[in-house]
Amino acid sequence: MLSHATPAACVTPLLLGPVGADRPVPYGHVKLLLIRHALPERVENAEGPADPGLTGVGREQARRLAAWLAAEEIDHVAASPKLRAVETAEPLAIQRGLEIETVQGFAEIDSGSTTYIPYEQMRRERHEIWRHLRSGRWQEAGFADPELFRDDVAKTFAAWEADHTDQTVAVVAHSGTINALVSHVLGIENVFFFSLEYTGLCRLRRNLLGGMHVTSLNETAHLHAERDSLGPLPPP
Repeated sequence: MLSHATPAACVTPLLLGPVGADRPVPYGHVKLLLIRHALPERVENAEGPADPGLTGVGREQARRLAAWLAAEEIDHVAASPKLRAVETAEPLAIQRGLEIETVQGFAEIDSGSTTYIPYEQMRRERHEIWRHLRSGRWQEAGFADPELFRDDVAKTFAAWEADHTDQTVAVVAHSGTINALVSHVLGIENVFFFSLEYTGLCRLRRNLLGGMHVTSLNETAHLHAERDSLGPLPPP
């Protein structure tokens, strides 16, 4: 497994060299908006891997997210190949006339499972999958091993980042994927250490010295308010 970054990595160089490359990441002012997908449909016992699209509520969440970010500079939009992530990314991309780059390595930890049930529903029903997760029986729940999953996400990100230096990129993925990347960056042992709401937004940036900074986790104001509804305060 990868040697994960220490907590000091948020202010000092984080050495995530691209996999299969003989050069280090060309550090630049890359800024990341890591976004969890909006609320998807429930799918059980599909013929192949479950791949639900968004509910009506989920589509409204995605619309509100795009409206909130409309005034922000975003150069590129990427997403997990899962339909719920792509559909969440679409309003952002259409708004800017951008194509969505799908990145296989940004898929969720349960990407091969034939069942997808929103976690809140699993918990409320005390579903069998939820009981497996609570007991750490990942394989029985249809999930990958969390440590190996985090390693794969970190490797994918290191290789992918090299092509997106000096850009502001919105990446729409999954709670597990975002937790895996952020816990790697911060050197936190627990892979899944924070809750992330549907369309919850996290901001990361890399400075010229190579340090990766986490500047926010789970922003959700876009779900409840309109942006710039207050007048500006006077300068200090």
